[in-house]
Amino acid sequence: MASKPAVRTKSASKPAKKPTRAPAKPSKSTARKRATPASSKRAATSARSTTRVPAAPRRSPPRAGARGSTAFSLDKIHQVALQATNLDAAINFYRDILGLRFMGRFDPPGLAFFDLGGFRLLLSATASEATLYFRVTDIDKAVKELKKRGVYFLQPPTMIHKDEAGEIGRKGIEEWMAFFKDPSGNLLALTELR
Repeated sequence: MASKPAVRTKSASKPAKKPTRAPAKPSKSTARKRATPASSKRAATSARSTTRVPAAPRRSPPRAGARGSTAFSLDKIHQVALQATNLDAAINFYRDILGLRFMGRFDPPGLAFFDLGGFRLLLSATASEATLYFRVTDIDKAVKELKKRGVYFLQPPTMIHKDEAGEIGRKGIEEWMAFFKDPSGNLLALTELR
């Protein structure tokens, strides 16, 4: 019984200390929120250079441009601009010889637009040189028809590439091309996939 009063006296004379715990390590997400931009950049750089922890396949972000990717990528053509040293001759060539659907001409500044099945062709005196590839279903027939209209081809239709591994299309597909120029000297091509 003597031990009980001694304990009471001891606790009464001194305030009881709260039990101390070691501070918990902040989680990575908490540490990121508290860090300044400069310190988190340094931490991320040093973490990348010293440790490599493989991410779970389902959690790792997909590569840009990968099939089924939700990451941002540029994968559709909106417009192609070609140089036109003589806009009247260029409009005649693309509309009357190649058969493109003419959308309109704007003077000034001297622009002409054509519809190419969902994207635009812009002809302008200030555009830089480029190459425009037209997809056709029968390259030999297309070359023959354009030759009748006065188009000179730089070479006959030629197989440029056979995709043996299926890297840029269907496995085993052949890409055939025939090159020619417009009145301003821009390089154009017909392309058939066989």
